Amino acid sequence: MKRILLAVGLLLVLGAGALGVTIWFAVSATTGPRIGPDRPGKALVLIDLQEDYTGPNARQPYPESAQLISSANQLMAAARAGGWQVFLVRVMAPDDWFHKLLTGGMVVAGTKGAELDARLARPPGFIEIVKIKGDAFSIPALEAKLDERQVGTLYIAGIDADHCVKATVGGARNRGYAVNVVREGIAVNGGKGLDKIVQGYEARGAVMKTLAQAASELEATVAHSD
Repeated sequence: MKRILLAVGLLLVLGAGALGVTIWFAVSATTGPRIGPDRPGKALVLIDLQEDYTGPNARQPYPESAQLISSANQLMAAARAGGWQVFLVRVMAPDDWFHKLLTGGMVVAGTKGAELDARLARPPGFIEIVKIKGDAFSIPALEAKLDERQVGTLYIAGIDADHCVKATVGGARNRGYAVNVVREGIAVNGGKGLDKIVQGYEARGAVMKTLAQAASELEATVAHSD
């Protein structure tokens, strides 16, 4: 019996360890080829503003959801005025027991909760990126579209500031993008203060911008590739 209990205990420890490693990889920043220094394009990347998180019937609601959606829509209007590409990124968990365990049953493929918040604008020509991991750069299509448009500067907003936004900021900086994070466009759930998270962004070389600053910069046009 003692051996059986030890074996069961070992399996539980190994299982927990494997789950921990899986979660760590899911929320870590990715790496990739560094971009060249002279890419004039800008792009707006909005992350995980989905029904399960920000919608009226969210299963994991963010108290700042109305502000998040308002900020996102203002940023998209500014990007459209400047002629810059908008990326709407959402996370979608495969419909299986393991990913339901990881996500608590939220943002599962085929459910309304996995859809983008219905209040979000869909500007002409926006590109939707669907990911499984935290870092939006884990999907090669994002990098490919940025390359096509010679984008060197990103404006990032969305949720969660301490997870998917942080991972995407890290993935972008690992590739050499200039990264601006919009303060009114991010939020965190779980009690961790934004100030400490922001310090982490800045330590990676990202720049914090107010909504007004980011909108003004996105509205500005320069010669860029379509």
